[in-house]
Amino acid sequence: MHCDQPNDVQKVLDGSIVMPPEGIALSRGPFGLGLITTHAVRAGEAIYRSDWFTVPDTEHSFSVRTPVDGEIETLTITRMHSVKYGDTRTFDIPGCFMNHSCNPTSTSVDLVEEGQGEVTLYDQVALVDLAPGDAVTCDYTLFDWDCDGHQFVCACGSTGCYGRVAGFQGLPSETQDRLRDRIYYESARMSSLLNP
Repeated sequence: MHCDQPNDVQKVLDGSIVMPPEGIALSRGPFGLGLITTHAVRAGEAIYRSDWFTVPDTEHSFSVRTPVDGEIETLTITRMHSVKYGDTRTFDIPGCFMNHSCNPTSTSVDLVEEGQGEVTLYDQVALVDLAPGDAVTCDYTLFDWDCDGHQFVCACGSTGCYGRVAGFQGLPSETQDRLRDRIYYESARMSSLLNP
């Protein structure tokens, strides 16, 4: 859904409960709020399918009612939960709460619905076998150019952890070179503008 005004999105969200797509749930864990699987998934299989809403690039935040650990909570979605693309921002619920890992358990695969001509959905695909309750994580640097200045020290503990995460532009050049064929969205757009 593309909305010209963030208020249009809030009107849609107000009063309704946004249920997560089948296959995932929101849960509080050691790294705060995040996504977990609700069933076993093999590497290469879609964990869930989702879509998103797009709004102009503003400071606006959204309130949403959604289940967390089985209880309905009101959550605030801010710019930190979005991905910039040019002069717009995209949000998906509850995927916007997916935690980062330098060795992620999943990746996004964009889909074009039949008869649509543009990407309207995505599958979140497992990179490893996952059991019910396992964390669904992604590598923020693959799609987020600069994390909008929300840099953080990664605590994923994986081999090859980046340490400080500041988007694709914040990675050392040798890491950028290694990942360049896997980047997409704002990371790919900005990389192509700066490296024609």
